[in-house]
Amino acid sequence: MVLGNCVAERLQHMLPRYPGFSETFAITPAPAIHTLTRPEQWQALADKALCCDIVFTQPLFNFGPCNTAWLRKALGQKTPKTGGRLILFSAPNFEAYFPDAIVLKGRENPRFKPILDWDSSIIFSCFCSGVSVFDVADIYRNHPLFQPPSVDEAIAAALETYAQREKDLDIATQSHIFRDYKQTKLFHSPRHPADSLLCMMLRDTATSLGLDAGAPLPPVDGFGFNQWPVITRHHKRFTFPEQDYFILAGEPCSLEDVAMAYYNFYEFHPHVTEANRDALRPQRL
Repeated sequence: MVLGNCVAERLQHMLPRYPGFSETFAITPAPAIHTLTRPEQWQALADKALCCDIVFTQPLFNFGPCNTAWLRKALGQKTPKTGGRLILFSAPNFEAYFPDAIVLKGRENPRFKPILDWDSSIIFSCFCSGVSVFDVADIYRNHPLFQPPSVDEAIAAALETYAQREKDLDIATQSHIFRDYKQTKLFHSPRHPADSLLCMMLRDTATSLGLDAGAPLPPVDGFGFNQWPVITRHHKRFTFPEQDYFILAGEPCSLEDVAMAYYNFYEFHPHVTEANRDALRPQRL
């Protein structure tokens, strides 16, 4: 079983296609953990996990018997000495590429769904300040969040947070991130790794099962269908090409079009605006 968020769900679907996996192992399906909201759902999933020979899990804290601490007691963490059945792997996230990506309060049960899982603090501040939607793109591309001092601060904080999150994991991604984040765009959005990082995670997971580390990788079932912009023109801290547009459902979408969609969402959900207006009022434009 592979427990965790949407990254775990992707690995769950890709592992059976890794060369040699199906000759020894079979996957016990598990939904993405954040889609389960009731204690009885967590208990049912934990009961299934206890029946498995090996359980891969990202660090989990708010899901009752699916929490890592509870599973570690029941299964024992797998180390060279203990040989337990629980293997902890990375829950990758990297905010430095996307300093404006936030989650606003009050998005639950909307009249219609927002276009992405995150909001842009820049677009939201423009909306709250009465900025014309036609001026948002220029403000976005030249915002202080993408100037060198802010970017350096965001990178330092992201790397420190990443190192803290990777402690005590059996399968970590920190070395991949620290080595490659400048040269390669490793994330499509804060918690959705690009194909290259997802492939690294798949290979490390397969290798931990004793499978051939040099085997050809199966097709990647990744997250490229939705992508957040990465603005580099003012700081050059990342050497991969700038992406000053969104990708939604696999199609490029301009900053202007996405801003219009967010403006429409906020206009139809005034409670979201009121719940977050004060917190983001200091945002500079």
